Amino acid sequence: MDHLPPCIDSSSTQNSKVRSDIWGHFTKQEPYSEKKAKCNYCGDLIKYLIGTSGMRNHLARCKENPNREAFKRQKFLSSSIEVSVSHSPTISKFDQNASRMKLVKMFVKSELPFRFVENEDFRDLLWSLQPRFEVPSRTTLRREIWKLYEEEKTKLKMFLSKQCE
Repeated sequence: MDHLPPCIDSSSTQNSKVRSDIWGHFTKQEPYSEKKAKCNYCGDLIKYLIGTSGMRNHLARCKENPNREAFKRQKFLSSSIEVSVSHSPTISKFDQNASRMKLVKMFVKSELPFRFVENEDFRDLLWSLQPRFEVPSRTTLRREIWKLYEEEKTKLKMFLSKQCE
């Protein structure tokens, strides 16, 4: 375990590969089967059942975190930036739901892994394109893809039933 960065306690990893940079701010708690991590700043216990997004959200709210604003970057910047569209030939209105649906369809068509939505470079790209877009977690993305699947399945059943009459 000598290959771990100094900010990660080697006893906290229990032979598992730490992939997220968020682990530099948390320590795994025993028993490992409960999947809880202790915040290194305030001591709160946060569950990490599916991924580390809950831990990342905690760091954005943690009053003891000295880098709290860095974890709030997307919302912080989006509320303080004013975009001038006076030279634009058309004015478009941002629609969070339509943008999320486009993202869902992109993930389906491109067969991207759900964890890709948590990639920092991908999030930076989305932020540069639309600062107000709230990037969903991989769990939310999975739920939206399943919802889309159910809707398309219903449409197909209706279409086939009309064609077979």
